[in-house]
Amino acid sequence: MAQALDPALMRDLTEAKAALARHGIVIIRTIETDLEPALMSAAKSSMASSPGRLRKLDEDELDKFSEKLRKTSLQSAKELKELYVRLMAKLGTEDLGDLAIELEGIEQLFKWERVSKAVEPVNQKLAEKGFAPIVLEGPDDISESFELELEERWPPAFERFKLLVDQSVVMLKEDVIDREKGSPRRKIKKAQPRE
Repeated sequence: MAQALDPALMRDLTEAKAALARHGIVIIRTIETDLEPALMSAAKSSMASSPGRLRKLDEDELDKFSEKLRKTSLQSAKELKELYVRLMAKLGTEDLGDLAIELEGIEQLFKWERVSKAVEPVNQKLAEKGFAPIVLEGPDDISESFELELEERWPPAFERFKLLVDQSVVMLKEDVIDREKGSPRRKIKKAQPRE
């Protein structure tokens, strides 16, 4: 059905998908490399803020607990990375109607609110030893480049791609209706992304 799309719209759609994929890859790589250290740094601060509880752990217990925290942090970062990889793979969906539906979920999950949930497994481990929970306040707690990608580059790239997908779906539906009626396809004025 994509052959029914206007070539200029198809070109714009392809370019928008490539731009979105680039930003998604940067976000995923940052999660892979920087999220675990940010979680561990926050966990160590939580432990240091409770010196009484920290003293109750002998050196062996502290080493084992620190290793558990590290593994938990790594696992949490890995799970988030894998989720985002699966979501980005959905951009390759050929059926634009299915893609439009998938974009709703992707939009909800590529947000700081979802990333910040990576602290939950670490907080469970900290609670087991009586330490205070950790909070990552914002994407800059992971890195400045992560904040830039997640909050400044991803949203407009996503909005542009979503707008073009929605526009393409409308064009394809109208093309089907026109073919069923036996009339030539009407031109659809291209929508412009919001500033």
